[in-house]
Amino acid sequence: MKTSAGLQDSGTKAESDAENTEADLDLSELIENHENTDWSDVPGISAAEAGAWTARLIEARDRVQEGL
Repeated sequence: MKTSAGLQDSGTKAESDAENTEADLDLSELIENHENTDWSDVPGISAAEAGAWTARLIEARDRVQEGL
């Protein structure tokens, strides 16, 4: 698994794969919940902001999937 500094930690590849799979599932669930939120009910959040957040979450999930 890579750390935030981009360095390899001492974990095994199997541990990294399991962590990436778990992160992928968590991000997918978060994206689904985000897309199902009625953002008009959330004060101070525009549809454009919510859309941008969703796009960033999808990009993050795609990066995790690249590591699988």
